[in-house]
Amino acid sequence: MNFDLSNPTNGLSKLNTKIWDSHVHIWSADAFEPLLKVGREYGVHHFMGIAAPDVKKSLEEAGHEDLITFAYYLPIDAFASHEPERILNAIEEAHSEEYSMVKLWFGPRFLDFFEADKSFSLTLPIFDPVFASIEDYKIPMDIHVADPDIWYSTKYQDVGRYRTKEQALDEFRTILRKYNSLKIISVHFHSLPENLQQASQDLNDFPNLYIDTASTKWMIRELGRNTKQTRAFFDKHYKRILFATDLSVGWEDRDKEYLATRYWSQRIFWESNLQDVELPFPDEDNQNPPTYINGLNLPKEILEHFYWKNAEKFFNSNNYR
Repeated sequence: MNFDLSNPTNGLSKLNTKIWDSHVHIWSADAFEPLLKVGREYGVHHFMGIAAPDVKKSLEEAGHEDLITFAYYLPIDAFASHEPERILNAIEEAHSEEYSMVKLWFGPRFLDFFEADKSFSLTLPIFDPVFASIEDYKIPMDIHVADPDIWYSTKYQDVGRYRTKEQALDEFRTILRKYNSLKIISVHFHSLPENLQQASQDLNDFPNLYIDTASTKWMIRELGRNTKQTRAFFDKHYKRILFATDLSVGWEDRDKEYLATRYWSQRIFWESNLQDVELPFPDEDNQNPPTYINGLNLPKEILEHFYWKNAEKFFNSNNYR
């Protein structure tokens, strides 16, 4: 079995539920139509789209507001430079512009992107008003806490600057405890597809925590190493897991193959019992390439929640039907 762009649903069976992609980046309004077209081929009927206010307005004016739940990307450079007032102003704008979610990204690289010269921690007191404001407005939060394990031994060896992965996750647990009425999606399987025991413990400990499956190659590589363990995790937590891809459109040229290979690979992974299907795009983080898709063959009830019902419930969006 291989991906075939001329037959993009090759190997997929008929799906009895709609799909809500709970994590896409829409950098320009004109990039949404190609995403929507490919998404429809794979059964995607709704998106949680991270988009700037001008992009959001253009998409709404184009009549797409019923297809997208919008998230506002808070200014990550303001976290790097310790400017909480800028972040608070952004939260005010997110509220006034009727966004359904705020997005935060703390992959350790963000310190380098903004040439930060200050130490960073989620639990710094100067950021307390930020999380308090998000909680006061009752805006759900989408947060990227950490990166793949392999990156901490290759890219983030300066622990004094980047912190360890466990330090980053411990800081996040402090936020979860302190602001326990916040509804939070911790993306990339809570940054722990390599450690399902810890991910399970955190879901048990924090009822306000949900996770998504954004980043196709990372999920397939790590969750596919032990399919029995991953299926057991889904059996236990399937009402707290949201389907997501992390597709990014409008930032640079993205062709149909980029979009289609991600949707095809994820659906093969979640729905089929196929084994050793080669991932149809590069996985630079695999030290023993190639990466193979080992299907989980999740049952219908789990797929219905994972693909649609969980997102619908999370965003309280019963009008999206």
